Amino acid sequence: MRICIVTPGQIGSNPRVVKEAQTLFDEGLRVSVIATRTLDSVEARDQSILQQAPYPIERIDLRSKLQWRSRRVTQIAFRAAHAATGLASLSARAFSAYAAPLTAAALRTPADLYIAHYPPALPAAFAAARRYGARYAFDAEDFHLGDWPDDAAYDRERRLLGSIERQALPHCAYVTASSPMIADAYAEAYGIVRPRVVLNAFPLAQAAHGPTARGCAEPGPSVYWFSQVIGPNRGLECAVRAIGQARTRPHLYLRGQMADGFAQRLSALALEARADGHVHILPPALPAQMERLAAAYDLGLCSEPAHTTNNAFALSNKLFSYMLAGVPAVLSDTIAQRAFAAGNENAMHVYPSGDSQALAAALDRLLADPKRLAAARAAAYRLGRESYNWERESQKLVELVRQSLGAPSRREAGLGQPA
Repeated sequence: MRICIVTPGQIGSNPRVVKEAQTLFDEGLRVSVIATRTLDSVEARDQSILQQAPYPIERIDLRSKLQWRSRRVTQIAFRAAHAATGLASLSARAFSAYAAPLTAAALRTPADLYIAHYPPALPAAFAAARRYGARYAFDAEDFHLGDWPDDAAYDRERRLLGSIERQALPHCAYVTASSPMIADAYAEAYGIVRPRVVLNAFPLAQAAHGPTARGCAEPGPSVYWFSQVIGPNRGLECAVRAIGQARTRPHLYLRGQMADGFAQRLSALALEARADGHVHILPPALPAQMERLAAAYDLGLCSEPAHTTNNAFALSNKLFSYMLAGVPAVLSDTIAQRAFAAGNENAMHVYPSGDSQALAAALDRLLADPKRLAAARAAAYRLGRESYNWERESQKLVELVRQSLGAPSRREAGLGQPA
């Protein structure tokens, strides 16, 4: 059975795609991936995956500025045509300049099941499945209708996206979602069967070697945050103010690529908040290293500001890295994170989003009490090992794919687990 996974992103920026591909390959399925190459800053991460992947990965090179301008001109023309006619067939190319190259690549890749990640890949999977008499599925890592602020300026984007998803989603073999509230939102928006929730957890092989009473980063005490980009609308401004207000005088460590102009803004804010010298910028690292790197810090921060509907409904990927690292998570109280933390209070601590004094108090409660911190770290590690890891979550994916293909699992076929 052949599986083709399609994403408009780079594989180095799509750990969920990589985990999915490896899982299905290990199940004995023939897997191929179609992705893009757009940013040289992600090339090191791409290469680390390309060197290890046992399945083929086609990267569509979209770095040419001349070709990009040509695609943008074409996209604008399709937008005008869609506005004039309202034809759903024009929506994909009007919505994204990625749609045409992804569709062309998918159409030359025969498969029995196409799995689309992110909306620009959905028309590609839809078209290829029709050509080859195959099935297709969609993974909703985000609630994409809620990607934009609730502002009339984004109505055209929402209409185009709605046209694409409304046409394709009802006919999917299955839809998965990365959080319960994203699943609920898709079911409500399109009247489809509620997507199966597959949390964006990480493999046990990437976990810390064991729980520790505290982090080892110096200077400390330490609070850690990481992402591909360090920039605005991530709750970091609130975090810097909290660092300056906390009695324990913690140090904030931020890992990632700094967005243009944000370093100066962050430095000025740290000086104003009396956190100067307590905010440290760390270089980006490979995705597979994130859990072991996080284990060096006392606490992990998930500071989503809920500035969009999607941001309020999503569960921060960092949360699952922190648990495998044995690091307690301090979470802003978005609707999704507050619900997830309920019942896991020993390992997760919630503060009102944007409230720096409340965040400072939450940090102090843990950092000023070594016994409480050690207990919280042990609880986080236990949750990662026992409940929130990719080994558990991936079984939901395998079940859906096997059902879609009418194929038995390796165990049902008497093959056991792959070596």
